[in-house]
Amino acid sequence: MPTKSIFINVLSWFWTISFGIITVLLILKFVVFQQVNVVGPSMQPNYYTGDLLFVNQIDKNFRRGQVVAVYEDRVVAKNADYFTRFQAKFYLKRIIALPGEEVEILGDKVIIYNKENPNGAILEEKYMGAEIIRQEKENCQNNLNSCYFAKIKIPNNEYFLLGDNRVQSSDSRALGPFPDYALFGQEALRFWPFDRKEIFNLPDYKWTSIDPQTKNRIEEFKKMRLISIVQQ
Repeated sequence: MPTKSIFINVLSWFWTISFGIITVLLILKFVVFQQVNVVGPSMQPNYYTGDLLFVNQIDKNFRRGQVVAVYEDRVVAKNADYFTRFQAKFYLKRIIALPGEEVEILGDKVIIYNKENPNGAILEEKYMGAEIIRQEKENCQNNLNSCYFAKIKIPNNEYFLLGDNRVQSSDSRALGPFPDYALFGQEALRFWPFDRKEIFNLPDYKWTSIDPQTKNRIEEFKKMRLISIVQQ
């Protein structure tokens, strides 16, 4: 085969492969993944302002522990189309309780009630970090009103979301559960900063039984809350 013919075949093969790769990358960029920029301290110590993430907008199999990008405005979310994402603002939060479950919070302890734990169990959240837990306990001592979140049931097709930095997070404690249509997508990859790049993995959760001291404190807060309601 002449040299010129071999060169043309190789060049043709090269451009075919390159076109295929570029096409796949464009599909991933504009159809599957969306870049999200982290702003604010609500997900520290795991995410910081300036972190850049790829969010998978196709996979809607939301699970406990998944970090998700959530539309800031639920009306915008309900009426969103393909182009909405380029103008909308998002929260970055973590899924803590699933549809049909009940959740109750005492300080740094999140208690989940479900079929597996009908009497409630404390969700161990190692990703919060010792400093955030310390701040949460200190905040609980100084501000009793923010220490206890009364038990609520999560409606069908809704999720209870929290920031990892509970002291500085606007989440389901104030905003209520988020409907599934408000969850834009789930984090798949942090690609910047380069020295902290990582593929997202679900936390390996463990459950702890509710100890007597925690039970007693919950009952105390329930009584305080009831007295406050009666006085009003």
